[in-house]
Amino acid sequence: MSEQYPGGATPPNPPQWMQVAPAPPGPRGRNTFAVASLILGILGVCGFSLVLGLIFGIVALVQIGRTNQAGRGMAIAGIVISLLWVGALTIGVIVLVNRAELLGTTPTIVGLKPGECYTAPPAYSLDATKVACTVPHDGEAFATVPLKGYFEGEYPGEDMLEAQAKAGCDAQRAAVFGPGYVPPVEASVGVFYPDSKAWLAGKSAAVCTFQVTSERQLTGPLPH
Repeated sequence: MSEQYPGGATPPNPPQWMQVAPAPPGPRGRNTFAVASLILGILGVCGFSLVLGLIFGIVALVQIGRTNQAGRGMAIAGIVISLLWVGALTIGVIVLVNRAELLGTTPTIVGLKPGECYTAPPAYSLDATKVACTVPHDGEAFATVPLKGYFEGEYPGEDMLEAQAKAGCDAQRAAVFGPGYVPPVEASVGVFYPDSKAWLAGKSAAVCTFQVTSERQLTGPLPH
């Protein structure tokens, strides 16, 4: 028997369950820029690739923040590796430039070999110009003296080097020219040892010279 409603009213519709549309699936897979950043970061030694590795890593982090893709760790690793390469290459360039500068500006006298001659500026200094001994010149190297430091690779200081250089040059003067030798013009023994820059550039010997002490120059090689 069917249920009767007063006044011929229409029975209410049965309850309807609202279906909620499923959320769209999230992006799958790793972010391409993250993968590229890591690879280029590892290859950063090639130069330009480290710049791309850094840029791609930043782009990947921005995209991953929006898309929730995988690869965040790879992107961070790519950025870090690229930055490490930038630092390493920068240090390498600085070291090479400094070494080239040291080798290029190492005072001429410190680099002279026995029998080589030079002219010097008015001030008695390490700066000089190497010249042939057959032309007027201010000095001639006659010996070199090996120097030692306290620790390898560490500059031992001027006092220690000066003491070694003077003692060594006095001994070399007597050995090369004999006792009582008098040069043809007014000249004294010049003792030249490396400063800290020259020492770090690999110069570890003092140079012994006869250098004029008046306006009259030497005009030929010394007899040794």
